[in-house]
Amino acid sequence: MSIFQRAKAIPKEELLFSRKAFIKLMIPLIIQQVLNVTVGTVDSMMVSYAGEAAVSGVSLVNSLDTLLIIFFTALVTGGSVVITHTLGRGDAEGIKESAKQLLYIATAGSTLLTVTILIFRGPLLYLLFGEVEDDVMASASIYFFFVALSFPLLAITSSVDAMLRASGNTLTSLLVSLAINIINVCGNAVLIMGFNMGAAGAAISTTFSRLVGTVILLIIAHNKKSPVHVEKLLHYKPDFKIIKKILYIGVPNGIESSMFQFGRLLTQTLISTMGTAVIAANAVALTVCNFQYIIGTACSSAMVTTVGRCIGAGKEDQAKYYSRSILAFNYVMLWSIILVTMAVLSPIVSVYNLSGFSSELAKELVIYHSICAALIWPIGFMLPSSFRAAGDVRFSLVISMISMWTLRVAGAYVLALDVVSVLGLFSFPGLGMGIMGVWIAMTVDWVFRAAFFLFRYLSGGWLRANRI
Repeated sequence: MSIFQRAKAIPKEELLFSRKAFIKLMIPLIIQQVLNVTVGTVDSMMVSYAGEAAVSGVSLVNSLDTLLIIFFTALVTGGSVVITHTLGRGDAEGIKESAKQLLYIATAGSTLLTVTILIFRGPLLYLLFGEVEDDVMASASIYFFFVALSFPLLAITSSVDAMLRASGNTLTSLLVSLAINIINVCGNAVLIMGFNMGAAGAAISTTFSRLVGTVILLIIAHNKKSPVHVEKLLHYKPDFKIIKKILYIGVPNGIESSMFQFGRLLTQTLISTMGTAVIAANAVALTVCNFQYIIGTACSSAMVTTVGRCIGAGKEDQAKYYSRSILAFNYVMLWSIILVTMAVLSPIVSVYNLSGFSSELAKELVIYHSICAALIWPIGFMLPSSFRAAGDVRFSLVISMISMWTLRVAGAYVLALDVVSVLGLFSFPGLGMGIMGVWIAMTVDWVFRAAFFLFRYLSGGWLRANRI
C-alpha cells in the first residue's frame, strides 16, 4: 500500500460516531483538560504566595510524581483499549469483567507504589535533587509525602474515568472532575493562603479532593444503566486472560511513558543545579505551556475511544478516518491557543511574582516552545494514541526509547553544560547554552519522533501489527 494512498470516503450513515456523538464526546474532554490544567496553574500561583522556594520544590516533585503515576495509569490505558475493543464487538459480559479487572490491578499496583515511596522518599529525593537549596528540599519532601498517599485514590478515579470515556460518557467524568477541582481550589485557599502551609497545604488539599472523587466514582461505577460498569465489586477473581490483554497494552505503554517521564526527571535534575531563579522560570514556563497541550490531551483520549471502538468492530477504514480528523482538529485548536498565549504572555507571567531575570527567561522559553509545538507536537504525541488503540505498542516504544535517551537526555547535557562528565570517568566540552539547551534538546526529540511516527501511520504499519 502506498503511503500516499488517500482514505476512501465513508458514507455518513455507516460511521460508528455521528457528528453529534463525536461532539458530545469531545467537548467534555476538552473542558475537563482545561479544568485540570487551570487547577494546576492555580496551585502554582497559590504556592508562589509562599515564595520561590515553595514553587521550586513543588515543581521538582511534580516531575517525579508524574513519573510514578505513570506506573498505574499505563494499566488504565491498557484497560481502556481492551474495553473499547470489547464494546466494538458488542460483548456485554466481557465489558463488565474487563472493567473489574482493570480496577483491581490498577489499585493493587498503586498501593504497592505508595508503600515503596513512603519508605524510600527521603533517599530518593536527595539522590535526584540533593544539590538544591535546603528550603527547596524541605518543600519538596513534605509535598511528596502527602501526594504519595493519594496514589491509590488516583488509580481508582483514573480507572473509572477510563470506563466512562470508553463508553462515550465523558460528561459524567467532567462533572466529577469539576467537583474535585472546586474542592481542591477551596482547600488551597484555606490551607495555603489562610494557614500559610505552603507546599504541604497544596498536597493535603489535592489528597482530600481525590478522596472525595474516589467515593463518588465508585458509586457511579455500580450504575447498571451504563454500558460499562462493575458488578459485585467486593467479589473478585482474577481473570488472567483479560489481565494479559490489559498488560499487553499497559506494560509497553508504561515503559514508554515512564522512560519519557524519567528522561524529563533527569533534565529536571540538571536544571536543579542552575539555581533557584532558573528553576522557578522553568516551572512557570512549563505551567504556561501545559495550556497548549489541553486540546491535544483531550484528542488523545478521544483517539483511544474512537479508534479502539472501530478496531473492535473490524472497521479499519473508519479508524483511519477518525484518527486523521482528530489530528487535523488538534492542529487548528493548538494554533488558536498559541496565538492567545502570545497575546497575554506578559500579564500571565507577572502573576507569579518572579524576579526580573526569571520573568524574562520564562517568556523566552514559552515563545520558543510555542513555535516548535505548533509544527511538531501533535504528530509526535497524538499518533501513538491511535497506534495503541489498534494494539500496536512496540514500534512507538522502540522509537521513543531511542529518541529519549540519545536526543532529549544526552542532548540536554551536551547543549546545556560547559563541561559534560560521563559517570565521572571522562569529560568533554559542552555548548554551555544553559536552560535553553535543555529545551532545544526536547524539541529535537520531538522532530525525531514525529518523522518516524508519521511514516508508520501513512504506511499503515500500525494497522498490520499484532493486536491484542
